[in-house]
Amino acid sequence: MTMHLLLLFCISLSLLVGSVVGNAPEITRYPSYNNALNVLPVLPRQHSQGGTVFYLGTFSTEDECVAACMSSSTSVSGSRCNFYVYFPSNPNSKASSKDKDFLNQCFSITSPGLNPSYDETAITGQLHWGCRGDSDCSLNGQCIKDTGFCECRPAWKGERCEILNILPTPRDSGYRRMDLNPATKEMANTSSWGGAVLPAKDGSFHMWASEMTEHCGIGAWSQNSRIVHAVAQSAGEPFERKDVVWEVFSHEPEVVPGPSGEYVMYFTAQLRGQHGDCNCCREGEGPCDGSTGPGDCGEDEYENLGNSDPSWLSYTFDPNGNWSEPVQIFSDWQGSDTNFAPVILSNGSLVALWREWTVRGGSRMYLATAEDWKDPSTYVRHETELFPDLGAAGTEDPFLYQDEEGNFHAVFHHMFGTGTEDQWWLDATGGHAFSPDGFQWTYTGVSYGDPLARYDTLEGQGAEVEFDDGTSFKFTRLERPHLFLPEGGSR
Repeated sequence: MTMHLLLLFCISLSLLVGSVVGNAPEITRYPSYNNALNVLPVLPRQHSQGGTVFYLGTFSTEDECVAACMSSSTSVSGSRCNFYVYFPSNPNSKASSKDKDFLNQCFSITSPGLNPSYDETAITGQLHWGCRGDSDCSLNGQCIKDTGFCECRPAWKGERCEILNILPTPRDSGYRRMDLNPATKEMANTSSWGGAVLPAKDGSFHMWASEMTEHCGIGAWSQNSRIVHAVAQSAGEPFERKDVVWEVFSHEPEVVPGPSGEYVMYFTAQLRGQHGDCNCCREGEGPCDGSTGPGDCGEDEYENLGNSDPSWLSYTFDPNGNWSEPVQIFSDWQGSDTNFAPVILSNGSLVALWREWTVRGGSRMYLATAEDWKDPSTYVRHETELFPDLGAAGTEDPFLYQDEEGNFHAVFHHMFGTGTEDQWWLDATGGHAFSPDGFQWTYTGVSYGDPLARYDTLEGQGAEVEFDDGTSFKFTRLERPHLFLPEGGSR
């Protein structure tokens, strides 16, 4: 089932504990949550690699940690202590020897992002400072300096305009394909993933999505994914598949407007043929319901896969077809899929985000640029990590756009948190980042889903999606976000 950001519902956080002392900011406490898990320095009493987590000292009480956090902040300009993480003494704690190294230590976090992970040895506190400028409103709103409050654009909400303001969605919207089960001769679910949407001149809406062949689920994406084209007459109606654009293996299409009316597709591919390597609709085996089960991919399920996932470029002036011969970008690339997500500017140059998958850190985000989007030789991968202090498993699946003022924004599948080093796909949360120039980026934290919902908490994992008929459904996976922006919202 394809889920788009139009279909997601954001859950607002309420204050757990509030306190106002003079002009001091209100504070929200999150006991048993750690906003710097997997980010704190390997050795105690040090600062983080990215320079957003600072050791403030060792204190016998949390109040002393709070005081150190506030005294380290600059109220007019410069960095602020937006969060503190404190490790209180607990004689009954089952903390490991590594955790005990941090006992009574206090850390300041200058990043604005709320990214808590469940950790019974820690307390996180969020300081609710007033805004000083539009950057404190995530460039999604205007800072009213007299009051210190942000006035958010309609699409955003939250104290810092960091949360997508997503409305209930029609239950039958999006791309929900069913195809004939060859074994039972009945219709069965076909699994899809992602969906880039752009309008056509006739007012119709066109989507390009990844779809798994042989009724397999997303677990067989590297063996069975192909790219399909679907059309709807409005964004809230069901999309109907019209054709297959690229056969197996092709994946994660990102289709963006070009400066001269082009539809420009970036995608991952090792084109092999019409059918995938997995068969999830075998007679007498499996439910044939759009999922991948044991034995569906054979004894050597990775037999026909290459050792790298190249990124390709193709374009057309007609959303119904006639795509150009694909050309590879990053011809020297050896690694996993790059999640390449660009904005093509009016002068033909390009700014993009891409990721590298690492064994210990998960998905790490980087910048890419090009002087001419049509010329792969001008594409440059920048090697400075954008969010080094976002712990494992990082963030992936970026969607990049410009607002009407020229600021750059990105939304992601947010994967930083408890257990995500091994189960990153089970974080049903999204992230947001902004940049005034496309080069200097600030990650603002969880932008949709519940930031406190983790597999080892009472809330459990998943995000509740509300439908416009009054019903709702809790999804455990929400990945590959896309936004559809009206004219003037992106370039």
